[in-house]
This record gives sequence, structure tokens and C-alpha cells, in this order.
Amino acid sequence: MTDYLEEQQNEIEALESIYPDEFQAISEKEFKISIYPDEQDEDHPRAISLQVKYTPTYPDELPEYDIKTLEGQIPTSYYTKMKDAVKEAAEESVGMAMIFTMVSIIKEELDNIMLDVQRAEEEIINENRRKQEEAEQAKFTGTKVTVENFMAWKKTFDEEMLKKDAVLRAQKEKELKGKLTGRQLFEQDKSLAMSDAKYMDADDVSVDASLFDKEERGGALEPEDDENAVWKQFDKEE
Repeated sequence: MTDYLEEQQNEIEALESIYPDEFQAISEKEFKISIYPDEQDEDHPRAISLQVKYTPTYPDELPEYDIKTLEGQIPTSYYTKMKDAVKEAAEESVGMAMIFTMVSIIKEELDNIMLDVQRAEEEIINENRRKQEEAEQAKFTGTKVTVENFMAWKKTFDEEMLKKDAVLRAQKEKELKGKLTGRQLFEQDKSLAMSDAKYMDADDVSVDASLFDKEERGGALEPEDDENAVWKQFDKEE
């Protein structure tokens, strides 16, 4: 006849020696084992516990057990896969001690979770690095020139040039108005010719401007030629 109590006690002693820090007794037939991955993430730690309660005829039947999350978050898909794997391993181990096998399955699945998380983080880092490199490369590549965007640029450029030309013309006209000669001012405003008349006295002699016109047209008044000057001098001597 199988002594189930003795087998159960022997297994508990073995588990305590294998997991001295992780094993926690709850009662004579109930205990809990904390399970951690080989490579823990200090920023996002994860841990799982397997709580077991022996049934009267264990190991010839499955024990009562529960898998719980101690630290971190376990995605539902991973948690379901873990439970299925533990159940399958336990059913295949009926008739012999199975808690060590169950713990080993949980630890293996937990390690896989950590590896998958690490790969996902690396992929995110690589994707961010790739996007940054593409953004840097785009600075040197520039915008591809097409007929449409060239014509749009040309239209804007022409409008800007027209505005600049208008401004320059206005500035030149303003400068020219400020630099008119006396004659240009005289021609533009005939009243300037009479502006000084009111300041003349009765004895002042007015100047015939036509004389200046003659000078401008034919130069200075021509003097008598040398021959006529000699005969006039001869007449005086006689």
C-alpha cells in the first residue's frame, strides 16, 4: 500500500533544499514557490508563483495548484500558454513527484517571455534608429523637383521679383525728384521766373534773357575782324 503522506513529505524536503529562498510553507500539505527568470529586468522585474496543495492520493492524482503573477505583467497569451504547458507536464507525470517539473516548465516559459520582451525592445530601438537615420538623410536629399512644384515655385518667385522692381522704381523716382536742376525746376514751375521781380528797385536794370538764348544758339558775340580794326585805327590817325 502506497504511503502518500510519506511521499509528499519527501518531496517537500527535496523542494526546500532545491529552492531554499523561494520555498514558502503554508501548511503541512500546502506551500508556495516563487519563480524568477535567469535574466531579470531591473526596470521591469517579473516573477511568478506556483501555489500547491496536495490531494489525499497525490502523486497518483494531480494536486490542486494555482499560477499567479508576483511582479510585473504577463501578457494573456503567454499566461495561457504557460498554464497549458504546466497542465500537460503534470498529467504526464501522474504516479510520481511532479512539482519540480511544473516549476521548471514555468521558469522556462518565463525566460521565453523575457527573451521576447528583450527582442521587442531591441526592434523598437532599431526602428527608432532607422527613422532617425532616414530623417538625417532626408535633410541632404531635398525635395524631388517635378513640373508641378517647379511651376509653383516660379510663380512665387516672379511675384516676389515684381514687388521688388516696383519698390526700386518708386525709390528711383523719389530720388530723381529730390535732385532736379535749377533749369528743370524753372521749366516745371514758370512762376519762379517772376518770383524775384518784386524785389527789384526802380533803378535796377532788367536783363533780356534772349541775349542768353543767342549765346546758347551761336556762342559769344563775334568781334570785328582784324582788317576792319586796322582801317579804323588808320582813319583816327589821319
